[in-house]
Amino acid sequence: MTFIEILISPLIRFFADALVAFCVSLEKLPFLRSPTGYNNPRVRRMVGGIGYWAHSFRLTLPNIRKWMKTRGELFPMVLQVQTINRCNAACAFCPYPYTVHLQEKRVMDDALYSKIVDECVTEPDLHDFVPMSKNEPLLDVKMEERVAEFKQKAQRHQLVELVTNGSPLIPGRIKRLMAAGVDLLTVSVNAANEETYNQVMVGLSWKQVMNNLEALSKEDLTMTNVYLRFVSEQDNRKDLQVFRNRWKGFNLFTFNVNNRAGTVKDYETKIIDYADFIQRIKRMAGSHTYPVCPYIFSLMHILENGDVPMCSNDWANREVLGNVRTQSIREIYNSPRMNQLRELMAQGRFEEIDACRECSFYHEWMKPLTAEEKVQVVEPVTG
Repeated sequence: MTFIEILISPLIRFFADALVAFCVSLEKLPFLRSPTGYNNPRVRRMVGGIGYWAHSFRLTLPNIRKWMKTRGELFPMVLQVQTINRCNAACAFCPYPYTVHLQEKRVMDDALYSKIVDECVTEPDLHDFVPMSKNEPLLDVKMEERVAEFKQKAQRHQLVELVTNGSPLIPGRIKRLMAAGVDLLTVSVNAANEETYNQVMVGLSWKQVMNNLEALSKEDLTMTNVYLRFVSEQDNRKDLQVFRNRWKGFNLFTFNVNNRAGTVKDYETKIIDYADFIQRIKRMAGSHTYPVCPYIFSLMHILENGDVPMCSNDWANREVLGNVRTQSIREIYNSPRMNQLRELMAQGRFEEIDACRECSFYHEWMKPLTAEEKVQVVEPVTG
């Protein structure tokens, strides 16, 4: 171990561990109460961006630590189920227009959906059921029925999160979704004015979404926690503070754009550049917290035809691991190929996996620093 590693690495690991522990501990504080969903025990302590990160850590790290220690069987803690392969937008940072949009329109049949639900509700390790993935879920006219079916069978700790661009979230739909039992409603807005919105949320109406959010703010939200999401990139980064000020009545969550395993076109023009020093600190902390990728240790993604791609970030679906029509979720999630992929990650061999090789999440957060890069981290500190 070099002097640089001895000096800097333990400090960064300590602060990374402290941050994770702090975030997770927040969910246990009895006095912490969200402005929305505060009567719902599954989501009432999710408050603001820190609350969303805390929830993410709590649902991703246990499976990683379990497998790294025991190589034992896993079940996804978060399951995304795409019931329709359609969206009504062509967002600038999304691969949908040149990936999913090229497919034949498909809607998941009721029998397949019920099969998925029936397995999920028997598994105590499943916490979040998300009927959405590479789509706009509210284009599925049965979404309220699908949510209700899961909630009627679910274990007490299992919650439903619905992620939408907000355009179909008209008042009548809001009431039906809340009645069905949506615990966590996340609306991707990504702008603070109409001009920026038209740049990043192509094909949607700013006025429609703002009207829908106003209507949502007037609903009884004591059982539904509402988050507004802001994906930061070059075209909207100046809107963030205005966005925060405008929607203080809801929880807000922001994160930087990623390249969806290399499938986002012109990603280099969208990414927000930070100083090299900051980027290296991110990688040192990130590769310590996530030595492997949570997408194949804690999450799973099912397409409307039953296919299970390796990674929900890979819009090209470069590797399909099975199909839940003929296999169980547990069988696919613990298949020889899935465990082979996990072993490659555990050995740091991400670049031998097609979807990981170009993934910005790997390159910006999980790729360990070289000895030369570690020297470049410490130089600004030692002067």
